[in-house]
Amino acid sequence: MGIIVRFLFLISTLAGTVDTVIAQDNVDENVIAPGQAVPDFSMPAANGWGQRLAEVKGQAVMLIWLDDCDQCEEQLAQYQLMAEGLQAEGLVTWFIWTPDDDDKPPHMRLPVLIADPYWKTAWQFESRPAIMLVNGEGVLEHLILGDLDDNFATTDALLPTWLAGQQRLK
Repeated sequence: MGIIVRFLFLISTLAGTVDTVIAQDNVDENVIAPGQAVPDFSMPAANGWGQRLAEVKGQAVMLIWLDDCDQCEEQLAQYQLMAEGLQAEGLVTWFIWTPDDDDKPPHMRLPVLIADPYWKTAWQFESRPAIMLVNGEGVLEHLILGDLDDNFATTDALLPTWLAGQQRLK
């Protein structure tokens, strides 16, 4: 049933019949800092069903914003393995790819969302590449900016501790 509802939502969004309310209490669309609410968004996926942030409320979410990615599977493999290893701990992980010219999205097992600026319910985060750790209330707790390869060790060390803290809060 959930798949059907998600499909209908995405179809109606494409048709422009659904207006998504974006939580922007104190959030500029392109600037966000830890402690602020992440705007709700829905985006189509390059490799499956689209996703909406509000649908995973109550869960810990890692958003991996890609930059200059043309079939960059090799660069993302370590993140995919890390995230898959933490799914049992309740982590939801999405790669977010912004199309550029003829670039092709990476082929991953985890969802690769398409942040097309023309998609009405999408949200653009300009400081890419970046890793966002969003708590179950939709608040950004950690923002790691810069090259994904350079920041893997930091993310790998931070993630298990952060997730354990999320589990204690439930």
